[in-house]
Amino acid sequence: MKKVFFQTFGCQMNVADSDDLLHALALRGYTPVHDSNAADLVIVNTCSVRERAEERALARITEFAAKKRGHKGKKLWVIGCMAERLGDSLKKQIRGINAVIGARELEDTESVVRKYLDSRDGGEPHDLPAVSGVSEFVPVMRGCNNYCAYCIVPYVRGPEKSISADGIVRTIEKRVEQGVKEITLLGQNVNSYDDLGIDFSELLRRVAGIHDLKRVRFTTSHPKDCCEKLIVAMAELPKVCRHIHLPVQAGSDRILSLMNRRYTREHYRSLISMIRKHLPDADITTDLLVGFPGETEEDFNETLSLVEQVRFTTAFMFAYSVRAGTAAAALDNDVPRKTKLERLGRLIALQNSITGSIYNSMMGKELDCMVYGRLEKPGSTFLRGQDFGCKRVLLPCTDIKAGTILRVLAVRSSGMTLIAEELKKGPPL
Repeated sequence: MKKVFFQTFGCQMNVADSDDLLHALALRGYTPVHDSNAADLVIVNTCSVRERAEERALARITEFAAKKRGHKGKKLWVIGCMAERLGDSLKKQIRGINAVIGARELEDTESVVRKYLDSRDGGEPHDLPAVSGVSEFVPVMRGCNNYCAYCIVPYVRGPEKSISADGIVRTIEKRVEQGVKEITLLGQNVNSYDDLGIDFSELLRRVAGIHDLKRVRFTTSHPKDCCEKLIVAMAELPKVCRHIHLPVQAGSDRILSLMNRRYTREHYRSLISMIRKHLPDADITTDLLVGFPGETEEDFNETLSLVEQVRFTTAFMFAYSVRAGTAAAALDNDVPRKTKLERLGRLIALQNSITGSIYNSMMGKELDCMVYGRLEKPGSTFLRGQDFGCKRVLLPCTDIKAGTILRVLAVRSSGMTLIAEELKKGPPL
């Protein structure tokens, strides 16, 4: 049986693409391994969102290319967003790459396998069990039409294209049959989902109706068209987790306009108020970008004040880096790197204090925690899980099966993780 090793960088969509490709390869007799040295096929799934992500991927590709020299028949594929952006120039840059497969081509993984594998390459077809066994990502749409000034995604993934609702439901039903208990629906902007009149709130209702599926999550929602209809659906559907990721990026109207985000600070705050009216216990998380070209200290202070007002549970925070081909790349008033990093440090410190306060406020409260499995740390005696929002939970190690939902009591907090104890109030869900 042939063996394949994946190294995946970037977002959840990349994880989903790697999973889909792995399933297609399984039908050609490949089985996954955790050691690249043991693999007949090494696949690096790349990200182009930030310069650092590309640098990390290039370093690993160079390492894998060097290791495969002298190993006859071993193959190296580079796939994903950086592969889309740079194309076959990667083969000239790094000798030893066998195939460069862009993000758009990955929309049909069976075609990818037919195109890049010799008909004799493989082994006995087999089915893989669910990749995680508990929680998986399922794309509901691909591409993006928003063209935010800093973002390369629309250029490497193409325009928005919704996947059929019937096809999504069939995919999830099959995953549930394999043992998956939780699904996260993926899209660059799920609010734009449209399958012949079926919008995302209707899709959410259909997915939540799947028998034996315990939890439903989704990401990401763009603030410009986040609507009350979706939030009401979340409130009415007991399987849909109380977590919404709503990237704001900046707190200054001037910077938001330069970013082409198409909403204002006040509109964003009105969305937060609407969400908390319907879902008062929801975790709201976000993305924040500091150092966008032209950002002043006053602009940055507006971002800090927005973070203080909204009090996000957590946030993904980054310093701006130039992405060739985007609108922002043409701007000539870049913020000095030292200033970017100093501002990023201040923002992280503020958000960490808010996150710590929110986690500490959970002490003594009861939570419904889904168990994902053992904490992957040497010598760990804990199981890892998540509450009905987005908060991470650790439980003293027991024989609880992954996928079980337990009623637990939060007894300690690290500021970023809850330590909880199981409450003996009846059988687990």
